[in-house]
Amino acid sequence: MSSFACEEKPAAPGKGGLLVNGRSTWRTSKGICDLPPTVLPKQLLLAVGSRLSVRLSEDAPLAEWPGVKGLEGYDNGNYLAVLYFAWAYILSARCVELLSPSADHESQMDYDAPGISSAAPQPDERPAIQIDLGEEVSTEEALWWRTILSSDDCWGATTKYNGQVYFSPWSVSAKDVGLTVSSKLSVVSESSPPSSVVALGYLTRFCEHYRLYAQCSVALTEVLYIPFLWGKAISLPFPKQLSGAELTASFGHVSLTTINDLLETHKELLPKYMTLSSNPWGLRSLLCSTFFNPNIECNLVSAWLNPAFAVLNSISPTNPASIAALLSKRQPQLGILWLGAVCLNVVKPVLRDIHIGMVALDLPASAWTGVPQTFLTSQTQHVNGESIRRDDECRLLFITAAEGHDRPPIWPWKPFGATQLCDTELTVREHAQCAATHCLEYQSWEWLLSNDGAIQDFGKGDKRQIDDQTSSSTTKRESATPRHFNYDLLSQSLSEVATRGIFQWLRSTGYPPNERSIYQHSWIDIDGTDDEEPDDAESELGRECSAKEQKVESWLDGIDY
Repeated sequence: MSSFACEEKPAAPGKGGLLVNGRSTWRTSKGICDLPPTVLPKQLLLAVGSRLSVRLSEDAPLAEWPGVKGLEGYDNGNYLAVLYFAWAYILSARCVELLSPSADHESQMDYDAPGISSAAPQPDERPAIQIDLGEEVSTEEALWWRTILSSDDCWGATTKYNGQVYFSPWSVSAKDVGLTVSSKLSVVSESSPPSSVVALGYLTRFCEHYRLYAQCSVALTEVLYIPFLWGKAISLPFPKQLSGAELTASFGHVSLTTINDLLETHKELLPKYMTLSSNPWGLRSLLCSTFFNPNIECNLVSAWLNPAFAVLNSISPTNPASIAALLSKRQPQLGILWLGAVCLNVVKPVLRDIHIGMVALDLPASAWTGVPQTFLTSQTQHVNGESIRRDDECRLLFITAAEGHDRPPIWPWKPFGATQLCDTELTVREHAQCAATHCLEYQSWEWLLSNDGAIQDFGKGDKRQIDDQTSSSTTKRESATPRHFNYDLLSQSLSEVATRGIFQWLRSTGYPPNERSIYQHSWIDIDGTDDEEPDDAESELGRECSAKEQKVESWLDGIDY
């Protein structure tokens, strides 16, 4: 039996990981040109060295569930923490099931069901919270809920590779959560761990019992962020349960079929969720893509993003749901990711990085979700005359793997203007006349195996038109004037970073003489290429540019995945 091609990632004790090698294949031609596909290697997270610590807190985000418009009658109370622990088990169990056939991995589910006594009071003398599972719950089902809600690490999903034991990427450790179940349990001498499918059935019945719909999906999204957090402990809100009367009052307003259909959809998509979650950089790139507009050129990024951050900065940090709602309006299909990020306090550092120009780009994640992240995947235009648009020049340089351009640029914004064909690389001139037939379209993903084989997956994300992507999420609202916000709307720092970044990639082998005005501009001329001595203001700006560039490079070097 073949095994995944894996690499161990050394780190501090308990912080290491196991990576699996893969690659994505991209079509580069739609015409008679026989340009070969572009293949991009990629590593995803297969296992981790320790569990994620989870606590409950009254100050956790969304301690008061805000409700979802259009879902009246659903999601009363707050069961995010309970659902979170359930999803963590389900994904971990599925991970073990998928790895079990691998010859190089010894994968297993450890399951040590706790006793039937009530949970002990917590260190702060808070009484244990009893979760009512309803009357129609079997002993095995109630025991499973007690196990996953226990603070004693009563279950674990592990894989042994090269003598080292690793945990599933979605492994959690509940710390003094004080949760138990109120159902009567029979004494069970021995119990085996439920499969992911059986556990999903338990979760479905729980959601039907409490009429949980949006909270179920938000909790799943929170679990998908576990690899993204890379060991950072999190806090979830204490459960707030409905009384029997409140629960009965909501019965006539909801459809159990709708809840069941939602869980069935999640069941079908579970492997895709797990793949995306195993790509933390990809998750970050999706959040960054909310701010991307394929029509914006690099020198206009500040004009595009400054108003957005002026509005975001005006929202109180104590109102995280409003931040998620605003970002969701910009790109509704990513709304659930933003809500999950809000729940885990991920939004602030992500927005901070975007605000200073440190965006993430991940082509596989873009293809899997159908969300554009870069100008590279836009359509190449027909070349007329003696010049070529610089964004098309970038596309041809990348898909032909020209010298210094075999890796995609990390900057999503397209360069402005055009280049004389006589000043371009030979590969660009060679394909300029057939440029309109060239593309960068996702074809497939391959999981690499240790025997040099591969498992191929041709699944793709939803196809969406880029223009629709940017316009359909725009809503009419009263225009705001700059005086409403405490923000420097005239700052050009984002345009500066984006312009310097994409031009350094485009001109990695040098600038043609015709672009003297570009390479001597203060945003680009950080090494003093101008023959004339710049004035003090230009020199100071150049030093500032250099310092910012070093920060960007240092930040990128520190990214784990």
